[in-house]
Amino acid sequence: MGRQALTDDAREARRQELLAAARQLYRARGTLPPVADIAVAAGLAKGTVYLYFRTKEEIFVALLEDAFGRLFAQLLPALAALPRKKSAIARSFAQTYAAMVADSGDLLPLAALANGVLEQNLPVEPMRRFKAGLAQGLAHAGQQLEAHTGLHPAGAGESLLLQTYALTLGLWQALSYPTGVRALLTDAGLDGLTRDFSAELPLAVERLWLGYFPAAAS
Repeated sequence: MGRQALTDDAREARRQELLAAARQLYRARGTLPPVADIAVAAGLAKGTVYLYFRTKEEIFVALLEDAFGRLFAQLLPALAALPRKKSAIARSFAQTYAAMVADSGDLLPLAALANGVLEQNLPVEPMRRFKAGLAQGLAHAGQQLEAHTGLHPAGAGESLLLQTYALTLGLWQALSYPTGVRALLTDAGLDGLTRDFSAELPLAVERLWLGYFPAAAS
């Protein structure tokens, strides 16, 4: 008698088990683990992994998709709650956004790998789905920002949010050093490079947003 096919719910549950195993290994090691290790951690055969993901990179882009999904889910209500007084918007958003980023888990480490590592070996369809999801989430959030604050012209909200993300990722990469390099930065004269990301991010975001919502505005 043939093996019974998994239901859609069972397939999704197994997919989530694989993602959970990959996430756990990535956090423990700080690098992308081999597919064989992910299979062992999930209690599955290596071949089973390829029924759900064609490459290791596809697994980690799926984790990145999940992380972006959680960020957008927090971002939309945060934008809707921005103060109506334009002069208060920049600081309010910067503080709320910095807290969201601090709670974003693996988003920034995985995003830093995306262009140089993950996307290089990603099949076309998962790549298209990933990019389409990002574009849709960004457009939706940008439209909400414009509707709530009166920001114009059309597309300005999307542009501001894209700039905010680029600033965030760039700042994180600039201030995230390997352990050996961080130890080196304790040398005299190098302390200017040891800024704290969590402290610098809200300051940088507020300055960016002040270009769109000046503090002197009424």
